Amino acid sequence: MVDIGEIGVGARPLGMGKAWVGGMDDASAIFTNPAGLSLNPNLNVVSMSGTLLSDINYLMVGVSDYSPVGKVGIGYLNASVGDIPITTLTGSGSTAAISWEANTNYYSSIIFFSYSTKLSRIFKGKGDHISFGANLKYFLQGFSGGGSAMEDGVGTGMDADLGLIYEASPWANLGLALNNFLPYDFGGRFIWQKNDEIEPIYMVTRVGGDFKLLGESALLYHQSQKLNLLVDYEDTRKPNRPDVWHLGLEYWPLDILALRCGLDQKPKATEAEIGVDNNITAGVGIDYRGFTFDYAYHQFGELSENATHFFSIGYRGWEKPKRKPIKEERKMVVPLPEVIPKPELRTFIDLPKGYWAQKPIEYLATLGIMGGYPDQTFRPNRALTRGELAAILVKAKGFKVRPEEKAKFNDVRAKDWFTPYISVAAVRKYMRGYPDGNFRPTQRVTRAEAALIFARFSGLYMKPEVQREVYPDVEREHWASPAIAATRQAGFFEYLGEEKFGAQEYLTRAEAAEILSKTPTVKEKIKELISGE
Repeated sequence: MVDIGEIGVGARPLGMGKAWVGGMDDASAIFTNPAGLSLNPNLNVVSMSGTLLSDINYLMVGVSDYSPVGKVGIGYLNASVGDIPITTLTGSGSTAAISWEANTNYYSSIIFFSYSTKLSRIFKGKGDHISFGANLKYFLQGFSGGGSAMEDGVGTGMDADLGLIYEASPWANLGLALNNFLPYDFGGRFIWQKNDEIEPIYMVTRVGGDFKLLGESALLYHQSQKLNLLVDYEDTRKPNRPDVWHLGLEYWPLDILALRCGLDQKPKATEAEIGVDNNITAGVGIDYRGFTFDYAYHQFGELSENATHFFSIGYRGWEKPKRKPIKEERKMVVPLPEVIPKPELRTFIDLPKGYWAQKPIEYLATLGIMGGYPDQTFRPNRALTRGELAAILVKAKGFKVRPEEKAKFNDVRAKDWFTPYISVAAVRKYMRGYPDGNFRPTQRVTRAEAALIFARFSGLYMKPEVQREVYPDVEREHWASPAIAATRQAGFFEYLGEEKFGAQEYLTRAEAAEILSKTPTVKEKIKELISGE
């Protein structure tokens, strides 16, 4: 039995050396690490076609979308070879003759049923930074045509995949994938129909990560360009098969254009032992308003004629701009008087004129509540961490902090800059720690968490339970529904409109400035700033 899933993963991961365990955030996650489906809340579609080794035709189609129980998906993968001649040998020696009988077609298919969610859905709010995913797979393989002898060569089987993705920091996702993990006794096997011969389907374990080297939420900040490094280590239980590595780079010089390259190691037989081929890969991707086109070049072995070209077309979802930068809408959404302030407002080089959150950012920066970076940028789209949010809240209230202040959390050290702010924020009960005694100061804040924190900060009344859904994508039973309902009624999330809330999306610095500008404490300070008092 041949597992065609080794190649049918989509042109995007193929162009990056098949290094995908850190999470493909589109429908190709169905065929790689299903936990990656939770990284994208939108409708996702992917398709791929290509011809391997000039003979094997590949076809892949996958669709996933949000549902009340999490992200669900379905995928189909097929490889086929047509018109294979069937011949027979008669006679021997000088009288031997080969005669043609018929043609047959070979096919191999896999159907995927996928599910993914954040662990917080299962553990009632805990585990927002961990995504879980699973696949149930049905295999069908055999020959069609060419007489009854070939038609007997048909088999079916089933197996399953498990995946986890840990969002360790704003710039690093760590992944684990167990492909074909279903035990033999639970049905993880392939059966040939002719003689009930059973073949095992060997499990493959992958560990690795996706590391953002350049970008807005990366090791090195850049406003418009992105560079990601992907690394996978693959271990299989198949006999005489060595462990291999997969490496990939994805560079976005423009918002719509990606350049990719990678190294895909594959086992090969040598005269002495089983070795590996270091296959070079490359690719190009285009993303326009959520519609994607990806091309991948993949080398197979040392023969240049074995190099294969793959093409994928898909849709990954597109979010419209949150606001139109026009004065009329600004007056309607932000209840701040449009007058020329007496003090000179602090501004930043990465805030274009008319940016939807320009005024709140400039007001809070001038008041000293939120600052920028040494390179004169504000980085409005960068995700906010819990330590940073604690500092902003304390500064907004005007509380004085003592450098020697200590926070009673296991992971908050006395020398950390945010320690005194976390101590005050915890004492004031704006923010709390976790049951394990940690505060997790470098963990990014989700919108659901932000709703609860800003509700506490503003003293909003939160009902014990809500009677109806606050947003279409937030269930009444969601742990943050009361806080989301209270903050929405207060107008804090007015910038999101009436559609999705995105409870698991990370709060950006621009969003934090917008929300803070509507809290009673900060609103009053802005009025005083504008009036010159």
